[in-house]
This record gives sequence, C-alpha cells and structure tokens, in this order.
Amino acid sequence: MINKQRRRTPEPAPRRRAPEEERREAILRAAFAVAARDRLGGVTARAVATEAGISSGLVFFYFESLDNLLVALLDWLLSQTIVAADTPDRLSHIADPGARMMMAIRRDVEWLPRQRERVELFFDYWVLGTRHPAIRRKIRRALDRYRDAFEPLARALVDSDAARYAGMTAEGLASVAAAFVEGCALQVVMDPEQFDVQRAMMTLAALVRVPTSVLTT
Repeated sequence: MINKQRRRTPEPAPRRRAPEEERREAILRAAFAVAARDRLGGVTARAVATEAGISSGLVFFYFESLDNLLVALLDWLLSQTIVAADTPDRLSHIADPGARMMMAIRRDVEWLPRQRERVELFFDYWVLGTRHPAIRRKIRRALDRYRDAFEPLARALVDSDAARYAGMTAEGLASVAAAFVEGCALQVVMDPEQFDVQRAMMTLAALVRVPTSVLTT
C-alpha cells in the first residue's frame, strides 16, 4: 500500500496593514503624545501634525474634524488601557478564590503608577464626557466591561462560601472590586507621591478580612 502523505495547507500570511491604516495609527500615536504632554486642551490639528511630521490637512483628511480625532483617540486609549476580560485565565493557577480576586485587583493597581499618563488622560476624557454624550457612552461601556471582567472571579468567591457571602451577588462584588481600582486610579492622578500599592492592598485585605499572605501567592 502506498503511504500517501497529507499535504499541509499553508498557513495564511499575516495581513499586511494598508498604508492608510498605518498613517491613521501614526496620527493617533502623535495625538496621544500631544495629549500626554499638553492634556486634551493641547490637542489641535496643528500640534498633532507637527508631532507626526505631516501637514494639518492630512489630519483632517483621515479624521475630518478635531472632534472625530478626539473620539478616535479615546477608542485607541481604551483599547490599550482598560484591562481585558481575561483575568480568570491569567490567574487560573491560584486555587483559592479569595486569593485570585485579591491578586486580580493587585495586578491592576500595580499597573496604575506605571501608566500614569494614560490614567491621567482617561480622567481628562471622563471630565470631557460630562458635556460630550458620545464620549460619555464610550467610557460607560468601557467601565462596564471592566467591571464584568471581575464577575467570574466574584462568582467563584460567592460559591466558595455561601454562608459568608449570603445576600451578596457576583455582580455586586465585581462592582466593588472595579470601584476599588478606579479609586486607586484617582489617587495616582491626584496624589501620586503618597500612593503606595502595598499599602493600598494591605488596607483592602484588612477591610475584607483576608489574610495578607494571599498577596504574595
């Protein structure tokens, strides 16, 4: 019998980004650099064009208006700033549900000081959203997704000790976890010199009566 080898189907080559996509991305990165340096009020077509080394006309060609550029920059910022909903998978090696929840919170709190400029810009957008409905909706959806990322961890925690968590819901615990991180983010922006990750986590552990040893799991 002739042994016929199965022909392997070649894997598709990675999609090459179109020059238009690359230029759009470059403009967004330039806009972020300007916003990180001069806040949102400093984001003008001229400033972004200068940062990107292009003409102001090209900024308007790709985004049509400064408002569209600001909204696109927010989308870009949220895609790289709000933690993705993969927390349970990253912490699956930790057996104790309480320890998993605490380590998920710690991971995000540790990230805040390292990315302070992104956090500051996020709060700038938060303020802008009070008078810009489209921006307000985008921020609300992003925060909802962030809260939802904690729900699997919170559900495992509730299920692990029904008596202790009687009357509580996974949704409620997830909201508290997200709110704690958001509060730390505000501290990082308002008083960065006084913010300390370890102190914040030790305080949280004391409040929820979790052994501080879980923070080193």
